Amino acid sequence: MTEARTQILANIRSALTGGEPRTPLRMNELKARIESSTPKAQPQFEDDLLRRFCQKHVAVHGTYERVAAQDLEGAVLRHIGAHQVDPQLYLGAGPLLDAVQWSAQVFTYFKSADQHTQVAVSEAFAAIAETGTVVLCSGASSPTSHNFLPEDHIVVVDSARMVRHQEDIWPLLRNREGAVVRVVNLITGPSKTGDIEQTIQYGAHGPRRLHLLIVESA
Repeated sequence: MTEARTQILANIRSALTGGEPRTPLRMNELKARIESSTPKAQPQFEDDLLRRFCQKHVAVHGTYERVAAQDLEGAVLRHIGAHQVDPQLYLGAGPLLDAVQWSAQVFTYFKSADQHTQVAVSEAFAAIAETGTVVLCSGASSPTSHNFLPEDHIVVVDSARMVRHQEDIWPLLRNREGAVVRVVNLITGPSKTGDIEQTIQYGAHGPRRLHLLIVESA
């Protein structure tokens, strides 16, 4: 480890442990400051949120299907069948995914992804209509590796968890039940790069395909 890196890490540790004491009064002041803050410039649009979200997702070469909750397995099988992928799924967790009764047509794994993983199925914490972005939170049952290592990433999106702007997700995260989330990933479309001879290549540093299963509220 270089001397510069050692100094940077030491400064971070000092900042985390230093500063004003976290007294109840100080914490209330910080909470009030956060709650009173307002976004500055935001794009305004009158589109239906779901329509806008789908348009933005397709614009970045993502795919999607609007499905009923009871058809999630069928939708997963349709996607992997279209791309001739083995039905071996690395599953995340979430209210919609946890309710699926997977049949013998698929093999399910509840563990972190690795370099051999072909398909991961996750559930988004929320979705952002402004940019067609899905928001994924890490956890014991939702490894971050699912977002980056598989060739195919299938993400279940609850249409009721769709917000207008990116800033709208932070209050949802602060009010989320359970432990504080260690990692929040905002993902817009499949992984791609133009660094190789200025030609777009997919799957450079993440999944080659990002397919959304949008569950519409009853």
